[in-house]
Amino acid sequence: MAFDQALRLTSILLASASFIGLALGANLPDWLTVVTGVALILVLLRALGIRSIEQLATHTPLSAATWNILGVIGFLGFWVDMMWVSGDLLHAGVHFLLILMVIKLFNLQLRRDYLHLYAISLMAILASASVTTDLWYLVIFLAYLLTGVWTLILFQLTKKSEDAPAPAACSAMRQDPPEPLSHVTPQLFWLANGLAVAAFALTIVIFFAIPRVSAGFYQKGYGDNIRTSGFSDTVNLGAIGPIKRDPSVVMRVELPDGPTQAADRFYVRGMAFDRYDGRSWANQLNHRRVLSEYTPGTFTVRQDRVPALSHPGPTFRQNILLEPLDTPVLFAAPVAESVSGRFPTVESDPTGALYLPFPSSSRIEYSIISRSSPVLPADFEPHAVSYPESFSRHYLQVPVQSERITALAREITQPKRTAYERVLAIQEHLARNFRYSLDAPLAEQSHPLEEFLFVRKTGYCEHYATAMVIMLRTVGIPARLVTGFLATEWNEYGNYYLVRQQDAHAWVEAHLPRSGWVLMDPTPAIGEHAASSASVWQALERMMDNLRLRWSRFFVQYSADDQLAMVRELKAGGASVRNRAWDSLATVVTPVTSIVERAVEYLLRGNLRQVGGFLGLIVMGFSALLWLAWNRPWTKVVPGQTKNRDEEAITRLYRRMISHLARRGISKPVAMPPLQFLRIAQEQWNEAGTAVATITELYCRARFGQMRLTHEELLSAQDGLRQLVALGRT
Repeated sequence: MAFDQALRLTSILLASASFIGLALGANLPDWLTVVTGVALILVLLRALGIRSIEQLATHTPLSAATWNILGVIGFLGFWVDMMWVSGDLLHAGVHFLLILMVIKLFNLQLRRDYLHLYAISLMAILASASVTTDLWYLVIFLAYLLTGVWTLILFQLTKKSEDAPAPAACSAMRQDPPEPLSHVTPQLFWLANGLAVAAFALTIVIFFAIPRVSAGFYQKGYGDNIRTSGFSDTVNLGAIGPIKRDPSVVMRVELPDGPTQAADRFYVRGMAFDRYDGRSWANQLNHRRVLSEYTPGTFTVRQDRVPALSHPGPTFRQNILLEPLDTPVLFAAPVAESVSGRFPTVESDPTGALYLPFPSSSRIEYSIISRSSPVLPADFEPHAVSYPESFSRHYLQVPVQSERITALAREITQPKRTAYERVLAIQEHLARNFRYSLDAPLAEQSHPLEEFLFVRKTGYCEHYATAMVIMLRTVGIPARLVTGFLATEWNEYGNYYLVRQQDAHAWVEAHLPRSGWVLMDPTPAIGEHAASSASVWQALERMMDNLRLRWSRFFVQYSADDQLAMVRELKAGGASVRNRAWDSLATVVTPVTSIVERAVEYLLRGNLRQVGGFLGLIVMGFSALLWLAWNRPWTKVVPGQTKNRDEEAITRLYRRMISHLARRGISKPVAMPPLQFLRIAQEQWNEAGTAVATITELYCRARFGQMRLTHEELLSAQDGLRQLVALGRT
């Protein structure tokens, strides 16, 4: 492929890579995506030499003035877009950037047009980097880097070919220059790709040398936060059901200190609600306090355990990568004791829910230390307990309701002696006698709880949890409704839970006299997502999700702390390698030094003549080695070395002859054999035939016949060249 065609092709591919990055990361208008995509396809087909596209461009040309007018219209559209359409400078700037790209693609004529296109492409790829943190950007960046290296090399080569001097301008004694390259060769192909690999390696080094800084104009991002439900101060009964059909990924929960096998259920707590009015739940304990910072970036959660006399269980850690949501809630396994992350501050309410000051517009990663709250053996025995009025007002409140609910609760719990037995009885009754379904329109009923318990007996998690909380309160057991996620999808490649919108869940926290708040879930096990884990596509999906997690962990979220940790690991690894190297060297050197020590000891026991003789032998051997290294006598008896020198000498004389004949108008094509050129030279310049024949014969003998030339033969070739130069002067 010719350089000019290759340059046009790589320039278009460079623009295409930056456009694809914007199309995937930024929410571009459909019309702009279609126009830019069609323009790139047309100019790409034209660069590939498609005749029909070339004829179309020839028959429908637009003048330079027309393209300038289109550019002015695009600039005016930028202001209209920023002021009235998108209302955002970044969105309007990206749209205008793509319009300029389309205009420039159809005007690649002068070298400055190519430079303008490169600048536009660079701005586009930077904009796409600022609006996404997904793994696919790595592929786009590699494609942009590869085409960028090719484009810069071809741009420079085409410039050199334009500026190259004519062969006739060479001086009389200058070696005839080789014919300049005009097309892409295999050597150039591997050179360009090697430079691209080297550039990528350098980029990786710089990348890990500079940690990420979450600041700047672009950090707000393009995409809207994932819309959730159940994580505000008020939740309508039935609000969680619709989002359980959404498979969007909400978070990934790693258990670094836990087992590598998944548990059946893993609860991720969000918020708790204390008041129910018959149709919706509200959190009246919503006053928040700022958590104290135990160490930089680590905040301690002070749980209010009154009036419980609980003895908490063991702690465990979770590393959570949370997608941008429309709620400031920080999710954690119950019961959270501390949270660590790059947060300016963290807040908490009396129910133990954690909050950021405002919803995050980008992915965040944080660690949670939670402590399990098991049921203590003391609660297996009956206890008389009285709760403070403030506690009872929140957690024993029941709305005006049907007497049937009270009667049902008492009927279920009547034979039970302890509070824990009553809790289990209500949970078992709901789990066994009711059916789970997302198609139950219970949120539209005037009394949805009664409709669920006595009419339909079908609902989803909110109805089960609401029914259990109200029935527990009816029999005097404090309880509250909790919303969060029930993680069941385990990624065995990364050892973490993948939590989706459809995992949104509601459950119950019941208060026992000695154990405090314990988790209870009356909703039956759901088999909707229990697809075969042996599916190839599911395995590939889990592998790709693990790659996305690693991408976010080691690239997007790479911080100064990660940088210091990597430096410490490298230093520790270097010290380990150094110690092993010294140990290996000592293993080799120790026997040698032992032999030398014994030899010196033996000599010192003898007389001075023996010592002097030994030192003399060492000096003579060292001198012989220096002489051999300096003179290298073996090179004088290697036949190939002489042949190479002969070949180099006659080749120089032959090239000078070719150069001199070219100045006389007798040019030798690169592919023409020497003997054929000899006949042409003798026909066009008869007087120089003898000299040209002598040099050509000796050149062919040394170059192709692998024969050694004598000193006299080289002198005759030099005489022939002098005769040729003298004939040229006459």
